[in-house]
Parts: sequence; C-alpha cells; structure tokens
Amino acid sequence: MKRPAVQAEGEAELLGDAFTVRVSGPGRDILDGTLHVCQPTRSPQGRRRLDWSGSVVPQSIEGARTVSETAADVQPDGQRKSYDFQEIEARWLPFWDEGATFAVDLEASSRPTKYVCDMFPYPSGDLHMGHAEAFAIGDVPARYARLRGFNVLHPIGWDSFGLPAENAAIKNNAHPAEWTYRNIETQAASFKRYAISADWSTRLHTSDESYYRWTQWLFLKFYEQGLAYRKDSPVNWCPSCQTVLANEQVIGEGVCERCKTPVTKKALNQWYFKITDYADRLLDDMEQLQGAWPERVLAMQRNWIGRSTGASVTYRIEAAEGAAETSIDVFTTRPDTLYGVTFMVVAADAQLALDLVTEEHHDELHRYRDGLGNVTEIERQSADRERTGVFLGRYATHPLTGERLPIWASDYVLADYGTGAVMGVPAHDQRDLEFARAMGLEVRVVLDTGEEDPSVSGTATAGEGRSSTPRRGRAWQRRRPLRSPSTCCPPRAPARRRSITG
Repeated sequence: MKRPAVQAEGEAELLGDAFTVRVSGPGRDILDGTLHVCQPTRSPQGRRRLDWSGSVVPQSIEGARTVSETAADVQPDGQRKSYDFQEIEARWLPFWDEGATFAVDLEASSRPTKYVCDMFPYPSGDLHMGHAEAFAIGDVPARYARLRGFNVLHPIGWDSFGLPAENAAIKNNAHPAEWTYRNIETQAASFKRYAISADWSTRLHTSDESYYRWTQWLFLKFYEQGLAYRKDSPVNWCPSCQTVLANEQVIGEGVCERCKTPVTKKALNQWYFKITDYADRLLDDMEQLQGAWPERVLAMQRNWIGRSTGASVTYRIEAAEGAAETSIDVFTTRPDTLYGVTFMVVAADAQLALDLVTEEHHDELHRYRDGLGNVTEIERQSADRERTGVFLGRYATHPLTGERLPIWASDYVLADYGTGAVMGVPAHDQRDLEFARAMGLEVRVVLDTGEEDPSVSGTATAGEGRSSTPRRGRAWQRRRPLRSPSTCCPPRAPARRRSITG
C-alpha cells in the first residue's frame, strides 16, 4: 500500500551529491519526494549537512536513496521537463563546487573509508572522449562505495612532468610551465563538467615542487640502499619527440603513437630500480591473491617477474684478429641439455655483440641492428616471427666437450635479459630450433623422449626447459634526476617523514 505524502521538514546529511540524503532523527527513515534544498552547511562535528522541506513519502528502509526529481525539474502542469544539460550544469556545478560536495574529512567521520584513485591525465591539451570514458568508469566504484555508506576519498591530479609536455610547449611556442598549467586549468573545467565525484581539495600536480620533492626524497632512499643504479640499455627512441617510448607507445609499422615518426633503437645510460632483490618476496606474496585476482593476471605477473632456478655456465670466447680472448656467463634452467649445445646467440642490439664482432662482419651487424629500430620486443619474441641473424665471426669453447661453437647475433634474444646471450639447444628449445633450421646449424638430440627427431619434425622436445638468460634481469625503468657531485649537489630532500598532501 502506498504511503500518503506528508508535509515535513528537517535536516539531512549530504552523502555525495545533491540528490542523496539521509535523514537525522528516530528511525533514520529515507525520504523520497520533492525537496526544496537550501545551501549546505557544516555541523559542529565537521559533517556537511543541508536543511530540507517539502512534500515527502517516508520509507522505512535503512540506507541511502536517490531522489529523482526536484521542484525545478517539474513544470506547473506536473509534466517533467525535457533534459537540458546546459541548464542542469549551470544549476548544479556551482552547488557542488561551493558546497564541496565530494570533499571528505577522514578523521571526522566514523564511517568505513574507501580510497579510489584514477590514473592522472597528462596536460597536453583539453580532455577528449577517451578521458570521458576512462574517468566515468573510474567514478563508478567511487559513487557505488559512497552510496553503500563509505567515506570515499577520490582524489584528482595531473601527471604534468615530462618531455611530452615540453615538446608540446615548444610546438606551440610557449614556456613549458605556462603551457602546462594553462592546460591543467582547461582540463579541470572540463572535469567538473564531466561531474565526476572527485574531492577537489586533494588536487595536485606532479610538476609542483611540493610534490616532486617527495619523489626525489624517495629516489634518494632507494639510491642510499643500493636499489637505484645506472646502466646502458637499448630503448625505443622517437627522434621527433626526443624521448623514450614504452613498447605500448610504438604502434602500427613501428611509429610513435603521438607524432607518427618512425621509432628507432638507441642505447641510453639510464636509471633503474633493482626490484630483482625482491623477486622472491613478490612471487611468494602472490599466494595471498589466489582466488581474489584472475588467474591469467597472476600468471602474467609471475612471467614478468620470471624467477628461474638453474645454473650459470661460463663459456670461453676464442681470441680473434684484433680481439683478445674473453668469456661469457650464460644462465640455464636445464643443465641436462648442455651436451645439446651447438651454437650461441647474442642479442643483436646488445653492447656484447659489438664487443665480439670481427672487423669482417662489422658492417653486416650494423645493418642488421639498424633494421631492428621499428621492431618491438613483443614482436621479437613472437612465435610466428621469422628467425634471422648475423654470424659474428667468433667461436666459444664448449665447457664439457671442448668443441667450437659459432656465435651469432639475433633479434630473438633480448639485451635486457641477463648478459644478453643464450646457448643454443635446438633439439630441446623451439626458438633455438627455428633459428638453427634457418641458419643451417646442427640439431643434436641429447634427451630421449620417444618423439620424432626435431630436425625432421620441426618441433623441439622437452621445450619447457628453456635455457636462457635470467628473466629476473628485468628492472623497472623510471628516470630520476640525480646530479653528479662534480657538477652540482644532489637535490635536497626533507630529513624526516611527513604525510603527502595535495
């Protein structure tokens, strides 16, 4: 039976937006009806409240409820107005802004807390529909948690440091700071029109000194503990943007996603964080996520960390004209296949290849390396990719048999993994087999699996035991500024801990 409408007035707590109210008083009934709302105020306890009056229908349901209509939405004849987004924005944006509708005071509320953070946008221009989609999706869990009674912290900010912003400023003949902060203000206005439930009191910009002084402080702590180091490494380089690109930023036929310039490979000396020291802990702690995260995501994370158990084998490299004798350490998870090694392969874009190549094969190697400029690591590791390579003119000595092993350079071995070299066991590793068949190298079976000879079938046996460089050689790459003491002092940072705020 429908409850009759009654005239009432009272005080309600503002839970997230102007349509959601919770009534104070006995029973904490939820009121649904036409509300005449005045300006929000704050209670002595710091909670935002509003006064209401009007024709309401009490509902004996605990929890929040959305009021679908207000007096301004209904015409005199009782018919609902057509949707006028400009009129609605003009009415509600000032209300949300002046009343700090989505601001939270985590210490003043006894409600359970929830933290919802979206990835901060780059201030390269105004927002577009891609932003609208991404931030609408991010706003859903924030609003959902708020309606379930959580005190939700939903911050907003801009990832405003980096070469893309500087390049955009140069293109528009403006100072980077002026260009960046002008775009931030433009995007902020658009975000408010999106009506995402962000707490604007938490607003931050990573280009503000009050923010990046803490990233520098954190970097110095890593550095002091030996967890930040430098090394030369090949990277995706956009000659137009003059910046490094992630594999995901190289699109199509190997071009930059921003300016569509062909991407090249370039060796740069960079800072790395040595997460390898925590690889075992990262993997072991993933047991806590079993059943809570999708198994495919956990498998991707395990593969990315890539813990391997095996042995390190040293191969002596014969001297050549103009090159002294040296040695290479190679990691293998299958020492039982050592007698099946018939060649060695070095990452073509690694410094090791340049160090080993003889003068006779020098030009051929450089032409091969130049051809890798627009090939991503994912493509290089693809099972469908044709195996190619260049003989370096050098030989390694097998540590058990003493036989000479030719050393090749190829793109299916990656420079960032371990020493950048692998031992070729073609009978028992599929990629090695494909390379051996392409180059006419020997395929020697040393494990009797009862299967057809791989040199005939084209399928390696016991291929799961990959002999390779350690996958744990990977490190997070994030450049951090640390000046050499010979030119300047390292950036100053606070000596004591403090909370980071917007």
